[in-house]
Amino acid sequence: MNEQEKQLTELYHRYGTELQRLCYLYLKDYHLSEDAVSETFLRAWGKLPGFRGQASMKTWLTRIAINVCRNRLRSPAYRERSIEELTEAGNISEGLRSCRPEETEERLWVSGEIMALPVKYREVILLYYYQELTVKEIARLLHVPASTVGGRLKRAKAMLRSRLKEGYFDEA
Repeated sequence: MNEQEKQLTELYHRYGTELQRLCYLYLKDYHLSEDAVSETFLRAWGKLPGFRGQASMKTWLTRIAINVCRNRLRSPAYRERSIEELTEAGNISEGLRSCRPEETEERLWVSGEIMALPVKYREVILLYYYQELTVKEIARLLHVPASTVGGRLKRAKAMLRSRLKEGYFDEA
């Protein structure tokens, strides 16, 4: 194993799980997210010698993963998938397998509400709360000003709060 292979293996062990979670939240399918993570590391493999270190390795890999997920979401093959396929029990259970049974329904509900947000709001929520990136890191990843990220986060939280309250009272 050469030095580049060792470095990539180390990166996979360090960031693979986080990237898997991020890709799952974008694609809503466990197997598609596995494929997206594999593609992320394949792309990183080709670009690793040119990595200049202007951002952290985590930020760089996250940017690649976001691009991979966005490309997949735009692909005709993904768009043709039915809602039933995307919410199939197998895909959901694998994505939430670490949850206790009593948490699963609530997490599915909250995840569904997050995924129902428009993309520009959904991605800042995912990056901030699930990937634990700072506003500045998100701004660099999305190529927008930090103030835009802050505004999107504020708007996304307001939208989510409204949707969750609405859903809670519908259930009661």
